[in-house]
Amino acid sequence: TDRPTDRNGLNNSCRQYSFIHSIITMISNTAARTASRMVSKRAMSSAGGPKLHKAKDAWQTIAATRPVDPHPHNVFHPPYNKVTVGCMIAGVLTAGYGSMYYGMWHQQKKQGYWK
Repeated sequence: TDRPTDRNGLNNSCRQYSFIHSIITMISNTAARTASRMVSKRAMSSAGGPKLHKAKDAWQTIAATRPVDPHPHNVFHPPYNKVTVGCMIAGVLTAGYGSMYYGMWHQQKKQGYWK
């Protein structure tokens, strides 16, 4: 069982391996060049120390200009309605399971495994 070869004497599997190997080599070389370039940029940078946040020094002045809020508006306000929370959890689980099942059903029908 001779495999067909090209003019260089390589068969299809050798060419595919050679192509994949060249892609991996190119990616690793690019990553190495980028990493060395980033390190050299960082080493030569003349940036000073970290930037200081100026607002923390003026926080008392900023807070004094805000109106007084008698009721904090939190995201969640207990007590929670158990029926509403239960229905929401059941709806999320049903929608998630249903979408996954529909995707599986669609692929099985499309590929002919299910009639």
